[in-house]
Amino acid sequence: MKTRSLLTAAALLAPIAVFAQEPEAIAAATHAGEVQWGLAFALFGAAIATFVSCIGSIIGVSVTGQAGAGLLTEKPELAGKVITLMVLPGSQGLYGMVIALLFIFNYADVINGEVAISVSQGVAILAACLPVAFTCVTSGPYQAKVCAAGMHMLAKDEKMTGRVITMAALVETYALLGFLISFFMLNNFKGGIL
Repeated sequence: MKTRSLLTAAALLAPIAVFAQEPEAIAAATHAGEVQWGLAFALFGAAIATFVSCIGSIIGVSVTGQAGAGLLTEKPELAGKVITLMVLPGSQGLYGMVIALLFIFNYADVINGEVAISVSQGVAILAACLPVAFTCVTSGPYQAKVCAAGMHMLAKDEKMTGRVITMAALVETYALLGFLISFFMLNNFKGGIL
């Protein structure tokens, strides 16, 4: 499984190594139809931030939904607490979306073609989007496992809700750290590009 993941990552990142060797300076005016690789890499980074984070949330909400369905068949009065635990792994997708929106709003001049960026600048923006993507795709499913285990605790004693949410929030902390790193990196790069 790890070898397969490494090969997939190498195949996805190989074009970066090829295109990063382009000259640093690019023409201010681009020709119609010419591919702007810097912009392509930057947009790819924003897309990765969103869809990879959302994959973590999809898996997480699915796992907690399955555990919650089992609990609600036995104790339907716990619906509010179960839904609260189901929502927690969904926040990772929001973190990725916020990073993509930050790119769209902060780099509108680049997206509109008013400012051209080099390949290395595009790769830097892509790299800035990776922390939120990787932390969210991993923390979502693990947070869901904590929430699902917490639902088993609630089945025995519904007064444990606060403890369960606290345990799940500890996993959320690392998704938040990835979000903050991506947020600060994107804001820091803006000064050097625009």
